[in-house]
Amino acid sequence: EFDFDRNIEIENDQRLYDIYKKQNNLLTNFEIKKIRQKYGLTQKEYALVIGVGEITVHRFEKGAIQTEAVDSIMKLSNDPDNMAFLLLQNRNNISESLYDILLKRIKELQTLKKHALVDINKFDLDVLEFEEESAIDIAKNIINIYNARVDELVQNYDIVPEYITNLKLQKLLYFVQAICLMIFDKKAFPEKILAWSYGPVVNEVYQHYKQNHACEINSELNVKNISSGLYKIIDEVIKTYGSIESNKLIDFTHEEEPWINTEINKEIDIDLIKNYYNKVYDN
Repeated sequence: EFDFDRNIEIENDQRLYDIYKKQNNLLTNFEIKKIRQKYGLTQKEYALVIGVGEITVHRFEKGAIQTEAVDSIMKLSNDPDNMAFLLLQNRNNISESLYDILLKRIKELQTLKKHALVDINKFDLDVLEFEEESAIDIAKNIINIYNARVDELVQNYDIVPEYITNLKLQKLLYFVQAICLMIFDKKAFPEKILAWSYGPVVNEVYQHYKQNHACEINSELNVKNISSGLYKIIDEVIKTYGSIESNKLIDFTHEEEPWINTEINKEIDIDLIKNYYNKVYDN
């Protein structure tokens, strides 16, 4: 005799709904839930904030098929900038306390989005090799790659951006470490990163170049060859974070949890950096 299991039937129905939704370019049950949970909202709260019926989101997450119009709103809400607009538009639907909590969360997500500059899809881990190096050897590679990029801009576009300085070098070292931890799950270099008042600093590299003060650092003559994975990360960090002015990079690091949550002049815990950048590139 066949035993009917309602739970299995419901699960199968939800899978069929998700297949239909994917085929029609609609958000799946899981994708809707993930967007909602990103903001820490209940189904009812999320519905009220984006301006749809109170029980609508509950039904969609259970498998009901949304209209294209509602789907578009939910897709828009995945971007925190759009969610900020929807929050203002539907502010009267929710309590003042929920508004304040959600606004804070949106601002956190906007910061994460702003800091995700590297295209992580460019990294083919099956092809790229990765080896840890000393911070000094990485710094020398950063200096030469950065300055060569400036030379190229001067030659091809007749503009004169600044060559690398100690301040910018320190920030790029930090971003190289962060992206290596996030992509390869390994440190780029073993030296400590300290939370100085102007942001993260590797003291060994600072001491090596401190005689330059705020002046430009000339390219190095003897530079160690590094692994393809580490080179690619340095190159991508220079193209993205390196294009930002030094003072704005200080602001960047001052907005980030690793620096904020570390006492001045103390070591920034490597797991803080890794966990934070996993969040940055998960949004």
